[in-house]
Amino acid sequence: MRSAFSFAFCSVALATASLSQADIVYTVSEGSAENRLRVKMQFIAKSDSSDLQIPNWAPGSYRYSDNWKNVSAFECTVNASKIDSFKVSKENEGKIPEIVTWKVAAKKGSLVELSYEVPVTFGDGTGHFSGPSTYMYVVGRLKEKCVLQFGFKEGTPTIVGLNPLGKSATTYSAPDYDVLADNPVTYGAFTLDTYQLKGKTHYIAYRGLAKKNVDREYVKTACTFIADMQCDFFGNMPYDRYVWHFAVNDAPDGAGGLEHLSSTQISMGAGAGPGVVSVYSHEFFHLWNVKRIRSKPLGPFDYTTLPQTGALWWLEGVTDYYAHTLLGRYGWYGKNEREKSALDKLYADVVSNVRGVRAKKERFEISPYDSSFKVREASNGRGNSQGLGVSYYNTGWLCGLVLDIEILDKSDGKYSLDNVEKALWQICAEGKPGFEEDEIRKQCVRFGGESLGATYDEVIMKPGEIPVEAALQKIGKELLEVEESFGKIPFSMRTSIDDKCLRVTASETADLKQGDLIESINGRSTTGDTNATLTASLRALTGSAVGGNTWVVRLRDGREVKVTIQEAKRKAFKVRDMANISERQQKLLGLFESKKRSLSR
Repeated sequence: MRSAFSFAFCSVALATASLSQADIVYTVSEGSAENRLRVKMQFIAKSDSSDLQIPNWAPGSYRYSDNWKNVSAFECTVNASKIDSFKVSKENEGKIPEIVTWKVAAKKGSLVELSYEVPVTFGDGTGHFSGPSTYMYVVGRLKEKCVLQFGFKEGTPTIVGLNPLGKSATTYSAPDYDVLADNPVTYGAFTLDTYQLKGKTHYIAYRGLAKKNVDREYVKTACTFIADMQCDFFGNMPYDRYVWHFAVNDAPDGAGGLEHLSSTQISMGAGAGPGVVSVYSHEFFHLWNVKRIRSKPLGPFDYTTLPQTGALWWLEGVTDYYAHTLLGRYGWYGKNEREKSALDKLYADVVSNVRGVRAKKERFEISPYDSSFKVREASNGRGNSQGLGVSYYNTGWLCGLVLDIEILDKSDGKYSLDNVEKALWQICAEGKPGFEEDEIRKQCVRFGGESLGATYDEVIMKPGEIPVEAALQKIGKELLEVEESFGKIPFSMRTSIDDKCLRVTASETADLKQGDLIESINGRSTTGDTNATLTASLRALTGSAVGGNTWVVRLRDGREVKVTIQEAKRKAFKVRDMANISERQQKLLGLFESKKRSLSR
């Protein structure tokens, strides 16, 4: 490993050469340990004092992260001479948000070089970092051009969504700090796949020990389908290259992600089940919604304080609505699906979001708009999408569904929410300023008529029940709360990777006790070497339990225990076809489910 100090400073001549290509140059290399990075900045001072800060939050993640606490080993030179004439000041000290500034005294025209260390996620020979937690910025100079250089040990692979500078594999350009910070980096021993779509290269970078368990061809197929689907929906491809940064864990499904201008960061289960694919779709749709279609407070950014906008229900929730419904409309049906068809999945998502929203009594106190606008009041002022008791994700999902069907109905199928989304794209495309806070309402009225204004105000601006039932009836569907039978297992289990089997956690049966290790049930093995295998086994068992059946449970200690699955009842939401739907309902249903809503094209 190259020492941090020997790399931290270079000659004035070399620095001037780098600065000829940008106003601010960043160089990232190994730090003092494998879980540390050394970041160097070079710039020409434009006044006799330069202030530096590091973001308090990351776009797309609306909560304070206090990145300034992680900055260490700060050093500075002016015209190649090391100085100690910098100080750290704090505003709003001890409160939220605390604003920390590094102040460097250097005469106007001086070459300023500074370096510092920050933590990095590193494991299995691979590192990964995000821009806001890594790059400081010069206050007042966020719009200046930037160059990013990598100074890792020679031969270290790197992948980032920025455009390379010339033919370099280690130097990249960004038009400003916002774009620089919006491009995470993976480096080291990651696994890389690529695919081409419409002449542009897409990169899939895997990291994590469980990456060896991924069906990479299937993931490539899913990513290609989603990219092609959404570029077709919008009719454009707003990036030069795209990077999927995947952190893989040992699970059959489940994922979470963060969107960027030409990439995404996703933590995913190695099984790449339907939940993982839906997150792929969600994060890719953000290429338009949030990253380019955005309300004005969401760029250019003030990195010291969380933005305040009432549009997050649209930018996050409606993004999720389209992420799921487009998969249904375009006919995606992947591995390990729980529903019978792509459209069945769509309506299962309706049920899932209704269940999530209606589990929260706060929906009668907080409107979808306020769940967005007041996000920085959540979690005692730290910010959180769930912190007010109303999530703008599932709430926005249902708002999107209702507005979509209402516009279809009021326009007699001529228009839909698709038209609103694409109209917002025209307002925001090609770097234009974001939309005003009332623009979504205006576009809903434009395509749905004046009565849509009242509907919008009732659904979005006021707390209360989102009228899903009334909307679904217009397309010949009904949402019902029904009582259903299910098989209740008289003991509970969890996966135990240490024991490579399932472990009993609680039991109503005398012969089964907490801690018992299960080798098989009805002759079906419940053992495995990975958490993904064990979880899949657990889900299959719980999903196949039928009241009245007998299970033979074989334990590791050699005992066999017979248990009877109990018959039980529970309440559940279901979406089903209405009887004797009208021609109008049938027409609107066909448009709602269609890949291309032809009357609106």
